[in-house]
Amino acid sequence: MNQYEQSALNYAKSGFEVFPLTPNSKTPLKGTHGSKDATTDTEQIKTWWHDHPTANIGVTTRSFFVLDVDVNHADGQDGRKSLEVLQNSKGKLPPTHIVLTANGGEHWYYQKPQGMTLPQKIAFLKGVDIKAHPNNYVLVPPSQIAHPDGHIGVYKTKPGSPSQIAMAPTWLTDFILAYNHASKPTQQPSNGVVKRYRTETTERLESIAKGFLTGQRNDGVARLTGYLLAHAVDVELVLKLIQYANSNSPEPLPDAEVERTFMSIAKRELGVK
Repeated sequence: MNQYEQSALNYAKSGFEVFPLTPNSKTPLKGTHGSKDATTDTEQIKTWWHDHPTANIGVTTRSFFVLDVDVNHADGQDGRKSLEVLQNSKGKLPPTHIVLTANGGEHWYYQKPQGMTLPQKIAFLKGVDIKAHPNNYVLVPPSQIAHPDGHIGVYKTKPGSPSQIAMAPTWLTDFILAYNHASKPTQQPSNGVVKRYRTETTERLESIAKGFLTGQRNDGVARLTGYLLAHAVDVELVLKLIQYANSNSPEPLPDAEVERTFMSIAKRELGVK
């Protein structure tokens, strides 16, 4: 039994639902259903890693969520600084399990309060994403990622990090829920049809039809790409939706620029090459 199989079994024994990913990447194994297949079943896990001994390990964010802290953010932002500012204004985060990611970032793990559903948020803070959707997942040690330059990044527990995942403080979950703006007042548009239950999903769908505003096009492509990938939309379909949204923009970006922005986000989120 190699370290991947043993680790997957250990995670499952601790109650985490696991599933295999393509070696050296964040994408599910071909022929599988990704996080939908996640399980704690010992025999299934043994079969997966017997057939694919170097498969990376994905764990669904169902009982916990992760603060995904990017310390090499594209715009120069350091997510650790954002967390420092947050803690100075709201309160100290309790010590918890932290994983060093293959990209040089950090995953801060926190338990969700029982029965609470938290939103998935790309760019929750500058350099900080929230991975929380029940169908979303994170990679865990000893998973590895092959970078375009040939470098192999490894997920590993941060030295000195507690082994236990701390319960999220109330101020943090309250802040996340308040920030989400998931529930908005009912609106009465001019056509007389009442719009109910507007959510972030509503706005994202409308943005695909309306396109991206001039001056916000690259940011719009990046944010919509991240949102769709975070909600487990097929990668190829995400690109088609982004291209369609761009075509609906008042001043569409060149196709090559759309694809470059899309690929930069896809590489970060899924390890797409």
